[in-house]
Amino acid sequence: MNSSLPKWITIVSGLLSLLGIFVGISLYLSPGTFIENVDFSTLGSRYLANMWAARQIAIAAIIAFSLFRKLAIMLRISLIAYCLMNVQDVGIGLWMGDNGLTIGASVFCLISASMIVILSKKAP
Repeated sequence: MNSSLPKWITIVSGLLSLLGIFVGISLYLSPGTFIENVDFSTLGSRYLANMWAARQIAIAAIIAFSLFRKLAIMLRISLIAYCLMNVQDVGIGLWMGDNGLTIGASVFCLISASMIVILSKKAP
């Protein structure tokens, strides 16, 4: 591995990327597993679930591409986008009273933020 990408960041980012791809695919196939009280048989809610899936896969693919190319600056930027998404999920979880979303997004926000800090210290 490239010395500019610490091994733990490579592993954790790779896992985040895989998770994002699996979540996106799951959203396409069965969005009701994520939000149980929404009827995804309606066209509008299915449309929103598909948009959510597309964004999950896009961010995961960008993280994976950054890792594949071993580009620390690109990985840092993609992790900033991922962290921003999780910050918003924390707010949504708080607003909707969803403790699972709030806690999960907080953990992923802290993980990605720690990787951003480490990559920022190593960057020129």
